Amino acid sequence: MASSFTFVHTADLHLDLPVKGWKEPEKLMERRRDYRSTFRRIVDLARDRKAAFLLIAGDFLEHGYVDRSTLDFVMDQLNRIPGTGVWVAPGNHDPYRADSVYRTVKWPDHVHFFSEQWEDHYFAEYDLRLYGKGFADSWERDPSLPEVRGDGERRLMAVHGTLMDQLEPDDYFPIGVEELAAMEMDYVALGHIHRASTRRLGNGRNTLVRYPGSPEALNWKETGERTVSLVTVDEDGFRLESVPIHSRLYEIEEIEVEGCETNGQVAARIAGRIREEDRKDCRRFVLTGTRSPESEFSPSEITDQLKAEGFFYVECVDRTVPGFDLDQLRAADGVVGAFVRRMEAKIESAPRDEKDLLEEAFHKGLTLLMAEVGQG
Repeated sequence: MASSFTFVHTADLHLDLPVKGWKEPEKLMERRRDYRSTFRRIVDLARDRKAAFLLIAGDFLEHGYVDRSTLDFVMDQLNRIPGTGVWVAPGNHDPYRADSVYRTVKWPDHVHFFSEQWEDHYFAEYDLRLYGKGFADSWERDPSLPEVRGDGERRLMAVHGTLMDQLEPDDYFPIGVEELAAMEMDYVALGHIHRASTRRLGNGRNTLVRYPGSPEALNWKETGERTVSLVTVDEDGFRLESVPIHSRLYEIEEIEVEGCETNGQVAARIAGRIREEDRKDCRRFVLTGTRSPESEFSPSEITDQLKAEGFFYVECVDRTVPGFDLDQLRAADGVVGAFVRRMEAKIESAPRDEKDLLEEAFHKGLTLLMAEVGQG
């Protein structure tokens, strides 16, 4: 009887990818340490659970940016798990090119990088055949899948790509659900999509297809818990456990400011809602609601006050609106009434992606117009 085993599945670490859009450059080095810490915890998990395999489904070490210190760090970590087979399926951010560190650097014997051609490797102890391939360059448009060998053995696949209901052209290895289902895999370890998701194909083996998501958030689109997949394989099949692994979260939260008159009051309201242990995360607060037409908040001052309260990284976005009586202004004669009616009609007919910008312009314009009328 084939032995039971576990494996860890991760992807999209993007180690040494330049962090963009940060307003505090001094925090970038600390953020870089976070990504390394997350990888260390992934290795810890593989070690502690005595994983037979660590599968990394692409976008592991950022091509053209990874430096020697990061390579040394990664080597040191992988050398801590010599009994775990490390299998990397290179993706579009770390393709298996001639100048890739995957080919120019000497790696430990238990670390293997799939080439641009499909490979399969059989492990008799587990009656398992592992299939995998890597990107040859920054794109992979050929949707070909490997030829399946063996009838009763377990089947596991690792690849970086785009799963789609109907196969169509794509730059990042398109994988059709129907074509994949016909292969009768047990588990397909994917990378490329940074949000975790699971899908069962409903075929003979009820193939489990998994994107683990990025283990550490890379931008504000990647909010919430970040995970890796821990899979146990035994006589009952493949069982998936999603394991939180992040160093810091990215979180976006709306803050209703009604009743606040000063920056200090807004900062106090925010601080009162966030526990001290959660202030280590990266947080963006969107100020919403109505404010006095005479008052105006300063996101930079609010941010400074929150940093003094122990927040690691904060951004504030002011989406408050002045508390005018729009019904009254809309019915008014003169330039103000005309402005309100015209702008509301324009916002109503605008495409969805333009509405927020027009709303902001409307309220700013109305505030300036009311100030001028008041002065007159």
